[in-house]
This record gives sequence, C-alpha cells and structure tokens, in this order.
Amino acid sequence: AKKLGRERDEDFRRAGNRLRDILIRDFDREMALAEVFADRNDLIEAAYHRALAYAIHNTLRDLEMMIG
Repeated sequence: AKKLGRERDEDFRRAGNRLRDILIRDFDREMALAEVFADRNDLIEAAYHRALAYAIHNTLRDLEMMIG
C-alpha cells in the first residue's frame, strides 16, 4: 500500500498523456454503453454507465489541469 501513499496529483503527472488516452477511451466506452442500455429501456444500467462516464470526465478534467 505504500506505493499508493503518493498524492493523486503526482500519479497524474507521472502517468500524463498515456493516462489521458486511456481515460478518453473509457469515457467513450461508458457513454456508448449508456446509450445501448437506454435504447433497451434499461434505465438502471444506462444511469450506471452515465455515472461512470461522468466520474471519468471529472478525472479527465483534473488531469488536464495538471498536465496541461
């Protein structure tokens, strides 16, 4: 657990652009899944995937502020 003792900001700076690429891919996937479930009228799963996309979006915003 000692490795995770660092601040999130430091992790973001070290991971940089590669982390941003992964998060963008994951955001796109979660939004696509939300649409699939909404089309199936599965509102619980649609809301779940939208919530994940929202969390990823907020993380991306934080990351962008740190790495520029």
